[in-house]
Amino acid sequence: MVLRWDGPQGRYEQQAGARQEAALLYARMRAGYPAAEWVVYRFLEAWREYLRLSLAGLVEDLQPLTEEPVELGPGDVFEQWADLAWVLTDLSPDTSRDAVTTSRALTRLQTACISDRVDVTAVHREMLTVTNFFGGLEAQVQALLEFRQDRSQD
Repeated sequence: MVLRWDGPQGRYEQQAGARQEAALLYARMRAGYPAAEWVVYRFLEAWREYLRLSLAGLVEDLQPLTEEPVELGPGDVFEQWADLAWVLTDLSPDTSRDAVTTSRALTRLQTACISDRVDVTAVHREMLTVTNFFGGLEAQVQALLEFRQDRSQD
């Protein structure tokens, strides 16, 4: 099996893998897996990995649309999202409602990562909303880049 560790295709495959891992772990917990209390840690970590890869991809996609460099700080994904949310809402104000929803979902995930009790169903549901937002945002950015490229060729 060929593995791509770098570049857009590698990032996409790793991102899809992290999302799939979270879904499989969630299914195990919902099915009454005997070691569910241990699986939940990997479930939360899979979502963090998905976020890390998604945010890096969004920064790369957004860079051509911004006048200033967009960089993710060295902090964790929750701090990185806080920085990137400002860039997104400044660049595209119509994303502000989705950015707020994403911030709430990430707050739930962050809280779950340090809690004694976790509502895995709520975390999973809200993170699926985040994946939809990120996917739509990625498509929107790509469409805008293609539009600008087409206009520059005319």
